[in-house]
Amino acid sequence: MCGIAGYASLNGERPVDPGLIEPMMATMLHRGPDDQGTAVFEQVALGNNRLSILDLAGGHQPMFSPDGDLVVVYNGEIYNFPELRCELEARGRRFATNCDTELLLHLYAEQGRSFISRLDGMFTFALYDRKQQRLLIARDRFGVKPLYYMEQQGVLYFASEIKALRTVPGFDSTPDPRGISTLLGLMYIPDPWSVYRSVHKLRPGHYLEINRKGLEKGEYHDLDFGHKEDISRQEAVSQTGLLVRQAVKRQMLADVPVGVLISGGLDSRSVLTAASEVRPGLNSFTISFSESEFDEGGEAALWAGLLNSPHQPMLYREDEFCSQLLGRQKHLDEPYALWCNTASAAMARFIHQQGYKVILSGDGGDELFLGYPTVHAANAAKLYHLLPSAIRDRVIKPLARGLPAGSGRLPATFKLKSFVEADHHDLFRMFFGFKEVVRYADWPKLLTPEALALVGEHDPYIAFSQYLSKVKEWPFIDALSYFDFKVFLPGCSFAGADNAYMASSVELRVPFMDNQLAEFITKLPLKARFHPLKLKYLLHRAFQSEFPAVKRVDPRTLAAYKKNGFEVPGNTWLKHGKFIDLLRQVLSPKRLSATGFFRPREVNHILEDQLEGRQNNERVLQVIMSLVLFLDGSYQA
Repeated sequence: MCGIAGYASLNGERPVDPGLIEPMMATMLHRGPDDQGTAVFEQVALGNNRLSILDLAGGHQPMFSPDGDLVVVYNGEIYNFPELRCELEARGRRFATNCDTELLLHLYAEQGRSFISRLDGMFTFALYDRKQQRLLIARDRFGVKPLYYMEQQGVLYFASEIKALRTVPGFDSTPDPRGISTLLGLMYIPDPWSVYRSVHKLRPGHYLEINRKGLEKGEYHDLDFGHKEDISRQEAVSQTGLLVRQAVKRQMLADVPVGVLISGGLDSRSVLTAASEVRPGLNSFTISFSESEFDEGGEAALWAGLLNSPHQPMLYREDEFCSQLLGRQKHLDEPYALWCNTASAAMARFIHQQGYKVILSGDGGDELFLGYPTVHAANAAKLYHLLPSAIRDRVIKPLARGLPAGSGRLPATFKLKSFVEADHHDLFRMFFGFKEVVRYADWPKLLTPEALALVGEHDPYIAFSQYLSKVKEWPFIDALSYFDFKVFLPGCSFAGADNAYMASSVELRVPFMDNQLAEFITKLPLKARFHPLKLKYLLHRAFQSEFPAVKRVDPRTLAAYKKNGFEVPGNTWLKHGKFIDLLRQVLSPKRLSATGFFRPREVNHILEDQLEGRQNNERVLQVIMSLVLFLDGSYQA
């Protein structure tokens, strides 16, 4: 795991500036404190900051082929490295290291660009073929690892974090209307946009190639839910259990200690259970809160105890959150509104302090096994639409709007209001509406005329509509699953986690993002994968029937587990003083007027409705806060 950066001449004529690579790499030392290296050629410059996980002494980057014709910088892990290495050695290739970085050089030498599709892992890399004058840049198929790039004055620049690109002289910091639009709608900016018009995110499963003809962009892999196999539910359950255990075992490859993140949820319990079969006595880590409704520490400790896993909880308090929130937002480089990311970064620091560089996570399980209530809500919306529109608009919607705000973590009234307010004749648009934070229809009331002129023509639904042509022939549930895989998973879940954990030099691995497991799940008929009344139906059955450790647990203990999405107790903290003071400071009329994007009076109404319990506006406030901090220059200060 590392941080990479570099740049290359696009026309093949203009030499690159050798003095830019060192400042770029200096901004990302946190991603790789163990080793640093750069290589500069006439047309290309490459840099790497290394976090040593495999072959601690032998994996220096940039890494060259024996003849010096190929050179690569790489960020990530290739989990099928042992199998691919054996295959190459059987054909006579010799390895000088035990590091998976070297694998990229050998595979490219034999297979050219097509080798990327053979990699099972999380990665971004840049490989320069000096003889062919070809630079190949790629991102893993699920988007676990980030890659940002921009073109400026005939040069393509790329890096693991935007902060490295901002060091380039003449950096264009003009905001991107599409990036801001999708932030307002979703709380984060999905691929391929960023907050800057000049900066793009390389999509998952895509590559960039600079050759003598110029810049080529392409796709080497995409999820395909269009081809199904005839398989029974029981066969699906059995194979899922096998593939989950295989994926976890594969991702435990490391020359340093490996730990596991655990909560009260099924995903992390499955990972810890499978990992404990491979390596008994693994340490597990949990973030806990004093606020009982948000705390899963008890459930996590119980499960860790059942598996004899030494358990290390970290209690996270409001004082710590308030002292860390603004610094965390700055490190993110672009607006990312989820307050829980601050807690994730604190968890990463805690894990690092315990001497761990590698941690396994259950991220991706919701997307793979249909664990989000929004998917089931969209399915239920088919029945809701059987009601006459007049009943929905004139009776149900006014009743829902009159309900109390509720309290705690995503109260039922909040979910009901979101369902009703998202109502739309297009079910895909309604599905997006379940996730929409600042609704497009409300922009004229909240945004200033200048802000509307900037973003008003960009409905944030573009985050989904860019993929409509792909899913139009698929079953409805598969299409929704694809949206979550392509938009939320890389743009929110993985982007936030990578930034938070790499800030403390901790590699977060996600076993559910395994090539074989994902390909198997996408080919399953819906009857085997989806239950209209049960979340994660397939994983639940596999967990209870295919894992030996689970069979020894009292069924009543299993039934007691109840998982919610990871949130900090922001709604509760806003009933006290310290966090309210911080929020009022950021959203002061003076600051809002200076940034010129939100109407101060309307923001004040939103804040007061939250504090007085009239509305649950927590997510809206998160979006406003993150964008105000960006617009007033706090991210660049």
